[in-house]
Amino acid sequence: MTPNLGRPRSRQLTLVDQRVRIAASPARVYALLTDATRFVQWMAPEATIEAHPGGTITWRHENGDRCGGTFLELVPDRRIVFTYGWEREDVSIPVGSTTVEITLYPTPGGTELHLIHRGLSAPMSQAHAGGWRNYLRRLADVAEGRDPGPDALARQRVPAAHDQRS
Repeated sequence: MTPNLGRPRSRQLTLVDQRVRIAASPARVYALLTDATRFVQWMAPEATIEAHPGGTITWRHENGDRCGGTFLELVPDRRIVFTYGWEREDVSIPVGSTTVEITLYPTPGGTELHLIHRGLSAPMSQAHAGGWRNYLRRLADVAEGRDPGPDALARQRVPAAHDQRS
């Protein structure tokens, strides 16, 4: 085993990897992800989306927390890639410091959405996995024509990084 020799340990990064089947076309799902008036139906009460490479995506949750980033890639009805982070310094995920990749696969009867969120520390990936699970369920509800109901995470705040250390 090689000794550390005083070098700082690299922060172990993990990812969130989730898939959801949605009984709606890829075009409908893509629109819900890239149009601010549709995005607010399932994600947050306020959003600004400039859906082009280099454009911004930002949203404010009901509790006041803001997050967002910059679009890196958009392939209509197929793929969305954007940087992501939080405006809250105590979360230790600055805006633009992680990457979210969403790929839409047409399936018989709808779409398979595959989300990968890269660049999170292990504890923060666990917190974000729960968040993405909640919001992808809400996205599916809206895409399929159902009311998503009250947001279970509306008043919760993403944990501060110091609260997530092992």
